[in-house]
Amino acid sequence: MGIKPKISAKKRVAVIFYPAKIVQRKLTAAVESAVMPMGWEPTLWLPTTADEPGGEQTLRAIAQGATHILVAGGDGTVREVVEALSLNNLGDKVTLGILPSGTGNVLARNLKIDLNDLAGAVKRGLTGNRFPIDLGLVRIIHEDGSRAERVFSVMAGMGLDAKIMEKTDPKLKKAIGWVAYIDGGIKALPTLFERMDVSVDSREPRNLKLVSLIIGNVGWLPGKITLMPDASLNDGVLDVAAVGPRRFWNWIDFWGRVTWLEGLRENRQLRHLIDASADVKTLENLSGKKIRVTPENPVFIQLDGDPMGSVREAEFVVLPNAVTVRL
Repeated sequence: MGIKPKISAKKRVAVIFYPAKIVQRKLTAAVESAVMPMGWEPTLWLPTTADEPGGEQTLRAIAQGATHILVAGGDGTVREVVEALSLNNLGDKVTLGILPSGTGNVLARNLKIDLNDLAGAVKRGLTGNRFPIDLGLVRIIHEDGSRAERVFSVMAGMGLDAKIMEKTDPKLKKAIGWVAYIDGGIKALPTLFERMDVSVDSREPRNLKLVSLIIGNVGWLPGKITLMPDASLNDGVLDVAAVGPRRFWNWIDFWGRVTWLEGLRENRQLRHLIDASADVKTLENLSGKKIRVTPENPVFIQLDGDPMGSVREAEFVVLPNAVTVRL
């Protein structure tokens, strides 16, 4: 008997897309023109809905043999997909391609994906180099005592930023994008400080007076703003920005440090001077594999821009190399 040739399973792509932000005709054309020459299995098309914003579609895609998932949406849609993968231990079953089309597209920006090149993003998402990234897992105790485990890819926030997300009109956000957070910010006024006990890697907790506490996996926000200049998607730690300006001039210091001053940090001498003159009450950076936060009073929390309600406690843990993105 002759030896039968080994038959390799065909690849299959699933496209999980947020219909409100997508011109489906253009998306279909870009994907099919890339897939057809490769002879893959028929493409799965899985639109998100208000009741199923991406997680269920992810599980269906894998059940139907998807080897590649393209996510066409913003950070919220991406978060739903990676959460479904990580909480179900499926991160090694598929690779991800990101087709940015949401409000902030913070993850796509940090991965240097062109926001205006759909065909290029599709090609990279299917055949690009594999790039494993970390995720953040947060174990939450809500104000009502209920518990939950959630996942984020970009950053989480507790305090004013989360309150802004909670107050932002979802319809306004869909209509005008990132600018909608200004409206949310006005509704969130007056700015109130919160006291939070923050413990990094099981060290003794520190009681901090804060406007917001940001726990991040990436460093850069739209507008060339960075709260965590050393944050990296694959360094095995989470970065922390404790934001606590007290007076008007502290806010001037804060905005200078997260915008134009950051551009000077590549110069070693200037970076040393900037760091030496930094006021940690305005902005303090920390990092670790586990961050536990216990506010004195319940505070709002957000994950990748999505409000998650009010919490009494949150423990953040890094998930190293949890999913693989193609770039």
